[in-house]
Amino acid sequence: MPRWAGWTSELTRSAEIAGGYYPERAGQLRTAAEVALAPTGDREVLRMFTEELGPWLVAEYAAVHGVKAARPDPV
Repeated sequence: MPRWAGWTSELTRSAEIAGGYYPERAGQLRTAAEVALAPTGDREVLRMFTEELGPWLVAEYAAVHGVKAARPDPV
């Protein structure tokens, strides 16, 4: 996490740190960490990941880091 200038592999701590930078997404990030550690089949939670948090993460990553070029096909 470059902006934080640190590293942790602990999911709950990562969600807490990222939530500090994106307070409007803090709850969703916290839920993502919780579900990663204790999976759920809750359709509303899964919908939130696929329709809200996921697309936002893709757009935010692209805005901050740019879109990566596709890898060439191996010959």
